[in-house]
Amino acid sequence: MHRRWWKYLAAFVVAAIAVTLTITTVSAGPRHSASPDAEEHEEVVAHAAAVTGSCGVERWSVKTGTDADAAKITVQSTTATTIPALASLAAPGSLPANNRVQPTETTVFRLSATLDQYKLEADSDYHLVLDDKAGHTMIGEIPDPACVGAGSPLLSGIQKSRAEFDAKYSPTGSFQTANVPVTVTGVGFFDFLHGQTGVAPNGIELHSVLDIQFGSGTGGSVTVANPGTQTGTVGKSTSLQLSATDTAGGTLAYSATGLPPGLALNATTGLITGTPTTAGSSSVTVTATDSTGPSGSTSFTWTVNAATGNTVTVTNPGSQSGTVGSAVNLQIHASDSASGQTLSYSANGLPGGLTLNSATGLITGTPTAAGTSSVTVTAQDSTGAAGSTAFNWTVAGGGSCTPSQLLGNPGFETGSLSPWTGTSGVVSSDTSEPARSGSWDAWLDGYGSTHTDTLAQAVTLPSGCGSYALSFWLHIDTAETSTTTAYDTLKVQVLNGSGTVLATLATYSNLNAATGYTQRSFDLSPYKGQSVTLKFTGAEDSQLQTSFVLDDTALNVS
Repeated sequence: MHRRWWKYLAAFVVAAIAVTLTITTVSAGPRHSASPDAEEHEEVVAHAAAVTGSCGVERWSVKTGTDADAAKITVQSTTATTIPALASLAAPGSLPANNRVQPTETTVFRLSATLDQYKLEADSDYHLVLDDKAGHTMIGEIPDPACVGAGSPLLSGIQKSRAEFDAKYSPTGSFQTANVPVTVTGVGFFDFLHGQTGVAPNGIELHSVLDIQFGSGTGGSVTVANPGTQTGTVGKSTSLQLSATDTAGGTLAYSATGLPPGLALNATTGLITGTPTTAGSSSVTVTATDSTGPSGSTSFTWTVNAATGNTVTVTNPGSQSGTVGSAVNLQIHASDSASGQTLSYSANGLPGGLTLNSATGLITGTPTAAGTSSVTVTAQDSTGAAGSTAFNWTVAGGGSCTPSQLLGNPGFETGSLSPWTGTSGVVSSDTSEPARSGSWDAWLDGYGSTHTDTLAQAVTLPSGCGSYALSFWLHIDTAETSTTTAYDTLKVQVLNGSGTVLATLATYSNLNAATGYTQRSFDLSPYKGQSVTLKFTGAEDSQLQTSFVLDDTALNVS
């Protein structure tokens, strides 16, 4: 929900008065919402038969196919394209009133996209906002057939697309959200840039739209070539390039199920690489999905044969011990029954702060937490033969540590910021965004306009503890509708005494919105013995609110 709604009431009243004083309308910015702040400037002329009682004026003959170059339009053929391809075309230096910019404005294009929003404009056009879900948008326009001259070669197509749209939606003078895949066919057209909602940077549109088909996959098909049965051997690297054809004109993303352990698929390129780790046969299914909706799959068998002949033995180093803050150096030794083999080492369960060099088998580092770990070290040769050993590693606490919670006013129940610092008004008892416990929380952003809120607290971490656990409960509420773009963000950072960012622990956004609170936890042991500042920074863009609500923070050391 929008916070502090009253501050928008005055703006709403002023806007209502302005509408009564002018027949022109003002456009929303390039971001869209179901209730835009303003509409577009459109010159109109009265026409009793049109749905709004008006038709357009500016380059109207070119928009509707009654211009001097209308006979040059390739009405009988279409050219497949994409929004980025059209948006990359150079905009002309001038736009003739009764002639076409060739070849763009004499070409009938077909593209697959997502219909984000639509509305009925003052000139009786249906205004369509088309989106490729990769950050590119453009406009499609369906004129009212009553505003199209009888001799236009586009009239029958306009009548068809208008009927197709009317069969699914009932446009009004306000933007409505659709968010459905469509395939749109229409004539290329360069419009004047005047802040239209969804406009491409070069002003390119499909005007007029001659056909619109709704639904996933209507824009084409995706076919994945079957690579046939695959074979491999444990320990031997593999590489398989998948190929797919796409008539939809979008961007393909690959996914796979059933891959043998050790293999991975690159979602962008369709390349499968890796080294099989387990013998056996797998039924693999690979799917390629076009960004506009259609997808295709293929299945095949992948058999991995066991490596034979070699034996790898890892020498057990015995139980290990150490102390938090004291450096460690342990060499793991292994032998291979086959000569000339190169061993690769891996480990599970190492104490925090320790790492294993995969090439040499050397374990180094400085333990950061007290406790006992069960460690398993594995050595594997190039044939896939492997050996393992397991042992315990006990780390004792270093120095003195008094278990405690270090943050002041952790649940904001004092009703004030102190000892936190940050934006005035962040600490809130507003029941619109209720606290997780108690009556108070920290509410960052939620204005629905360009805004940044901060919340920070300085803290000194003792050096002798084994655990440094930062936690907080976070609720994210948003009016954003995108499932792919992080318009509003909350950063969780650790800063040093000079204000330099030491680490960004996490970044949340409108994409993480969910009901209720979720607890988030982080290990701050890398900063033990230091004075640091924990900082939350919420940044909101110009439209559609996102609220980041924090409660019940804690920094426990033990």
